Amino acid sequence: MTTIKGNIPVIPTPLLNGKIEFEGFDRLFERTAKDLQGYVVCGSTGEAPALTTEERIKVISYTADIMPEGKEIVVGLGHTSLTDAIKIGTAAKEKGIRYALVPSPYYFPNSLDMVIDYFGQLADHTCLDFVFYDNPVTTKTHFTTDELIAIAKAIPNVKGVKMTDHSFEKIRNLKQRTDLVVFGGDDIIGFRAFVAGVDGSMTISPVIYPEAFRDCWETFRNGDIAKSFEIYSNVFLPFISMFGPGDEIPTTKYLFQNLGIFKSGEVRTPLLAPTETRKKEVLIGYEQGLKSIINK
Repeated sequence: MTTIKGNIPVIPTPLLNGKIEFEGFDRLFERTAKDLQGYVVCGSTGEAPALTTEERIKVISYTADIMPEGKEIVVGLGHTSLTDAIKIGTAAKEKGIRYALVPSPYYFPNSLDMVIDYFGQLADHTCLDFVFYDNPVTTKTHFTTDELIAIAKAIPNVKGVKMTDHSFEKIRNLKQRTDLVVFGGDDIIGFRAFVAGVDGSMTISPVIYPEAFRDCWETFRNGDIAKSFEIYSNVFLPFISMFGPGDEIPTTKYLFQNLGIFKSGEVRTPLLAPTETRKKEVLIGYEQGLKSIINK
């Protein structure tokens, strides 16, 4: 069984004048690492589809070098090119990274056999352990519980599932029927994923208020569901309702710029910078959550 559990947020890639602003990772880790179990880099929130293979390898190499001891990096391996995915995954393995977050290949309609074949080849060439990214919105591929179990049985490297699908019954079934680690994958339904039995979260919220998210999670795991939901409602819901969904990448990057973590809120095309209205909304949501932390 894999040991990867807990709160491992998906993080944006800092950009400045069209280039990766690597020092932004330093500031982000310094601010948040003590309350988190690790980070997902080069995922969809990290704008991986808009980064070149070489840029993704540079991000992996840099973050692996500066990652605080005891924290995990999970590398996003979403790609339409198996060759490039293998190249990125191999580079991650060489830097000591153990885990990859991997969705179904997008664009082509996927069958179960196609996904098993793709994952099998990726596993054979990289030797990484996988968290299967069950994301029907972007991959246009829907999986039942039985199909997810079939993938895990066919590909022993699949150790977990990130569940963006809003099927709480599927989370419960996976926890009852398998040893797979299950991560919540959508901020909007984050607390309901707690209740359904996830082992942690791969969302954006934990990196926004890391200490409060740790407290919320640990309080829930210790059995005080009402207190945990109070933290979630007072701190996270105001922010979640303002920062997304749909434009959560540019709004999060704007917030990080505002907080002095990133030098720029720059995004890469086809994404667009948030409007002035959206900027105001995000700050309202963030400051409301922060006020709850200060006044607790």
